[in-house]
Amino acid sequence: MRVWLVQPSEQLPLVANARRLRTRLLAEELTRRGHEVTWWASCFNHLRKEWYCPTSMRIQAEPCPRVQLLKGIGYSRNVSLRRWVDHRMLSRAFSASAAHEPPPDVVVACLPPYDLAAAAVKFAKRCGARAIVDIRDTWPDNFLGVLPRCLRGIGRIGLTSEFALRNTALAGADGLVAVTGPWLDWGLAAAGRARGPLDRVMYLGAYREPPGSVPNSIRTLVRERIANRFVVAFVGTFSTYHNPSTMIEAARLLQDRPDIIFVLMGSGDLDRQLRRQAAGLPNVEFVGWVDSPSIAEVLRNAHIGLCTAESNLATDLLPNKAFAYLSEGVPVGSAFMGELAQLIERHGFGFTFKTPADLVSHIARLSADRHAHSTMSSAATAFFSRFGDSLKIYSEFADLIEVTAGGGQSAVSKVVPVGRVTLGV
Repeated sequence: MRVWLVQPSEQLPLVANARRLRTRLLAEELTRRGHEVTWWASCFNHLRKEWYCPTSMRIQAEPCPRVQLLKGIGYSRNVSLRRWVDHRMLSRAFSASAAHEPPPDVVVACLPPYDLAAAAVKFAKRCGARAIVDIRDTWPDNFLGVLPRCLRGIGRIGLTSEFALRNTALAGADGLVAVTGPWLDWGLAAAGRARGPLDRVMYLGAYREPPGSVPNSIRTLVRERIANRFVVAFVGTFSTYHNPSTMIEAARLLQDRPDIIFVLMGSGDLDRQLRRQAAGLPNVEFVGWVDSPSIAEVLRNAHIGLCTAESNLATDLLPNKAFAYLSEGVPVGSAFMGELAQLIERHGFGFTFKTPADLVSHIARLSADRHAHSTMSSAATAFFSRFGDSLKIYSEFADLIEVTAGGGQSAVSKVVPVGRVTLGV
């Protein structure tokens, strides 16, 4: 079977020890099963804001399959007009290049970006292939969230063409997969249909990184800075959506506690701002971008992993970082007030917070009560084993793709309730 995966933003295996995220894990599982897989991606490294290569080309990137790189213009900020133009260019480049390729049996297109997903679904329909849209965020609907309520109606009118592309992608798909239950509901509503046998909730999940070689800087950090201390960690992009400024303010309130340290792994648009905010704080460590073995090494020595945000978002996002923490048995502290908060309450693998003072109270409690922390850590491990292990998730995803290609009904019918959602198991 020939499968195309259309996802431009995940880091490609061209970067040494790049984190193995959703598309790569799915590609590896499909390849292991003997299918011919092509990953349609961008020449631009979204995470590091640098180019993989200067022009469109096809490469072989073991252990993944073929990667078809498309050329946009790149961008320096995630929220920008330049990024919108870049995605439009990728959509057009995909449509032009796809016409010269042997047609696929199944196309799996990630949304966002909705314009590239629309182009992929339209191509699948033209060549008689089946199409699945993998929903990872509610673009362009959440664009309206940055506007005052009184202007959202006008904004909706101004984005008419963007919503039309979203609807083209979702309504044209044979199946919808979403990383949360409410987002699957959103996708089905936009598609104008009820849930069918090819529509599923599949969490992002994580791959539990085996112990491996790490740079001397990480070994030194673990040995000299975080050993025997209560470690509060953050992994990811420093962006408005995942703004860790609350973490730094909590560190300021706890700077007289030498037994507690805050470690930030990553970078992004807010890097300079956050470093200025943390200037002079002895209990904050910025590690920068590090590879997967290094992240795992730090998390094995961490006690809390944070999912922070600009404000307490009523979003149903379940970010990659949450599963990275859970994979190492690290309790999750979350500022997200949607589905993640509900899962935390139901399964007991962390806590939610609203303010720096609120976060400080949870840190102080768990650092003092190691039995409570141990109980929370055990809950994190149990939840990950049952619902977050990528080996299970992407095996089921590959099953679904095979069923979709055959146009049949899925044999996976048993479901287990998890908060507001159901998961195939």
